[in-house]
Amino acid sequence: MAKEKTTFDDAWLGLGDLSQLDIDHNPMIHRTKDDIERPDAHLMRLIRDPLYLGSTCKILFNIQLHPIQVAILQEFWTRPFPMFVASRGFGKSFLMSLYCILKCTFVPGTKIVVVGAAFRQSKILFEYMETIWRNSPILRSIFSGNEDGPRRDVDRCTLRLGDSWTIAVPMGDGSKIRGLRAHIIIADEFASISPDIYETVVAGFAAVSATPIENVKEQAKKQAMIEAGVWNESLEELSTPKSNQAIISGTADYGFKHFAQYWNRYKRIIRSQGDMQKLEEIFKGEVPENFNWKDYSIIRVPYELIPKGFMDDKQVARAKATIHTGIYNMEYAACFVNDSDGFFKRTLIESCVANETNPIMIGEQKIVFDAVNKGKPNRQYVYGIDPASEKDNFSIVVLEVHPDHSRIVYVWTTNRVNFKDRQKTGTVKEHDFYNFCARKIRDLMKVFPPVLIGLDAQGGGIAIEEALHDPSNLQEGENLILPVINPDKQKDTDGQAGLHILDMVQFAKADWTAQANHGLRKDFEDKVLLFPRFDNLTLGIELEKEGKNVLESSLDNLYDNVSDCILEIEELKNELTTIVMSQTSTGPNARDRWDTPEVKLQNGKKGRLRKDRYSSLLIANMMARQVKSPDLRPNFDMIGGNLRDVPKQKGDMYKGPEWFTSAVNQDDIYLGVYRQ
Repeated sequence: MAKEKTTFDDAWLGLGDLSQLDIDHNPMIHRTKDDIERPDAHLMRLIRDPLYLGSTCKILFNIQLHPIQVAILQEFWTRPFPMFVASRGFGKSFLMSLYCILKCTFVPGTKIVVVGAAFRQSKILFEYMETIWRNSPILRSIFSGNEDGPRRDVDRCTLRLGDSWTIAVPMGDGSKIRGLRAHIIIADEFASISPDIYETVVAGFAAVSATPIENVKEQAKKQAMIEAGVWNESLEELSTPKSNQAIISGTADYGFKHFAQYWNRYKRIIRSQGDMQKLEEIFKGEVPENFNWKDYSIIRVPYELIPKGFMDDKQVARAKATIHTGIYNMEYAACFVNDSDGFFKRTLIESCVANETNPIMIGEQKIVFDAVNKGKPNRQYVYGIDPASEKDNFSIVVLEVHPDHSRIVYVWTTNRVNFKDRQKTGTVKEHDFYNFCARKIRDLMKVFPPVLIGLDAQGGGIAIEEALHDPSNLQEGENLILPVINPDKQKDTDGQAGLHILDMVQFAKADWTAQANHGLRKDFEDKVLLFPRFDNLTLGIELEKEGKNVLESSLDNLYDNVSDCILEIEELKNELTTIVMSQTSTGPNARDRWDTPEVKLQNGKKGRLRKDRYSSLLIANMMARQVKSPDLRPNFDMIGGNLRDVPKQKGDMYKGPEWFTSAVNQDDIYLGVYRQ
């Protein structure tokens, strides 16, 4: 019974019945006389041995590791250039934090620099190290000096252990960290780090040898032995001078971005197996002296290979059901995806991001801009609004309209759950959801004065329209928001005083949807609809300004900040990549359809991914096109050609506004007039 209990209790290791294992390297069986006489020295030697890192972490830090985590730490320990790509939620940052402490503890004089695109990312690792330090009395007793332990400064965080230290710093533009020197560089969330800054600044950290004099001695000794003919492969394996290390880590990204380029290069090096011809192809010429393909390693851990129970399987299942396959494959399957397969390719979307690295030129002007929560004077703005149904998001997209292009500057969403949370905290005064949405529109108009607002007439669109021209909802200095005046379709509101800037869009009409989607893609292709600059540095700076931790940032915040807007725009990009085009049927009555793929929800029912932000952008872009090109508006109807050509025609020859028709129906000079 005791044996069965042990077998069951140890099942999590995935090794079967441990009693049946034949362990070749049992350190307690093959002890020397010195080991027996000095068990303390024997234990210390074992603790420092990479083979027993799992036991070391349990003894020193009271941290129980899974064998897969131990194997990863061992790979870190022995490879100068490891790459770590794993599923979101696996604990990449924790493992690298643990590795930093192990290296600093057992290799005196180790200098480690942890960098992220922004300070927030590198601080995540530091916070894990702080936690390990606090929970490890043995570690604190070993390093009990006044300078030992974690320290936080304005622009860096430092953990000092004796002569060793780990510094967590923000990458920024590289100017503040240029000149730092370290033995180990850890670049976390590598997809968000500028490759140019990494190569020019970060890689230079480790340019100086970890133990230069010792390594010079070793290299001279090796060369002399080679010349004497006494060097062999066994000596090569034993000769392991302390080398510097650069660790790349993160979640997989799109195949056309720099992380994937590093991934492919590492793969080619490893698969070369040292073949000089293959290596010369990789380096496009001469292979660097002393290059060793064994220095490179790729550690890939997809969700499917993670032990059951390690992650919240329900959350992963929910993610698989609610996010696009391409995004799931990157974030959980640890795969580099070549491109999205929807109507709006991810490569196309990213090509419309205005930044310094790949500048977008319009005429002679280089376009670079950021997401904002306040507009600029003398600029034109248009809104696209997708009203919420019972379960969907209410979404607003704001475009800044220029004569030759439009800029996506602001995105905001909410839902009924978030509205109730705002009510509980007292951040809203409205008791009705649609009145709350209307109030948001009015407040937004004070910082982004719109020339046109596009609102989907379906769902809650009518309720929001009514709230916008309800006098009881007005605050001091505000005007009623009324539908645009269309002379062809007169409305009761045409004569009312207010801002006639509300365009109720018939989103469900197939012709309008087709024109809007093709127009949106065309504007992306022509680089006349642009996304703001985005990188983790930009987001990190905003989070720092707002006093937020990255772990706290989400799309469910109760206050509206720039960091929320940045995240919303990234979600907008993700939604765009999920849109697929299909046909409702076959034959002459077939209609094109744009929608998200059908997914199976947790309750077993079928559903679709959300597309509220995409819908708002679609509407906003059509509004921007209308502002920039009035010709896109509906034409006036024309009856006949010229009065002289149709003398027998009875009735008015033209339809349109009274000021126009009263003149042209009595004159014979017009051949056809269209609204300008």
